[in-house]
Amino acid sequence: MEPLTDESMRAGHHPHEISFHVSVNGVAEVWHRRRMSYEEAVKLAFPNGPTGRDIRYSVSWTKPDGQEGALRLGQSVEVVEGMSFDVRNTDKS
Repeated sequence: MEPLTDESMRAGHHPHEISFHVSVNGVAEVWHRRRMSYEEAVKLAFPNGPTGRDIRYSVSWTKPDGQEGALRLGQSVEVVEGMSFDVRNTDKS
């Protein structure tokens, strides 16, 4: 089976062909893509903002095998089953 991309999803593939159970700020979510971007993690954690010039977010992730890291604007990470994301609203400093 070929990897599911945004383009293949628009071409008629069902998003349920792949799914990962992840946690975002302690809330269980089902993710249907192999990667998650900084922007997507922020949107899951804070679907209604806040947004603005002085609003920044820190996004960190942990995989079940102990790997951990952080995302910055424009970056993404490969998603695995059981992964956790911690997204915090921070003021611009």
